[in-house]
Amino acid sequence: EAVREVIRHQGAVCVVAVDDDKNIYLVRQFRYPFNDVITEIPAGKLDAGETPLEGAARELREETGIIAKNYKYLGELYTSCAFLDEVIHMYLATDLSFTEQNPDEDEFVEVDKVNLKEFVSEIMEGKVPDSKTQTAVLKAYIELGNLC
Repeated sequence: EAVREVIRHQGAVCVVAVDDDKNIYLVRQFRYPFNDVITEIPAGKLDAGETPLEGAARELREETGIIAKNYKYLGELYTSCAFLDEVIHMYLATDLSFTEQNPDEDEFVEVDKVNLKEFVSEIMEGKVPDSKTQTAVLKAYIELGNLC
């Protein structure tokens, strides 16, 4: 009988926010495990009792100041299924309006606006190491009518 160590996680969300000009909104923040600033899509842990859609809207607003009228569920991502039960719920957000960002006290994020097609090229060139960003952006790109 094998002994397994499993890290439990309450779940998370990530959001690919796409404006009318096909730009996406990314956050750059310091990530301690890699001792580096990482470029990612807005994301975060679910709060207790929160649905994934509620969490996606909250994280997008907090990290970028963006409010989206439309959300499309893109599916689940298991980040490290050998030892971690984290599930990230991925969303595509459209019909955007902009307000002030309101990050958590311990978050220091910068927001970047990047052309979606150009960012997909960066992913394919290996310039984007974050798995949730790779997966959700590529799914959103296809969802928006681009052929794979």
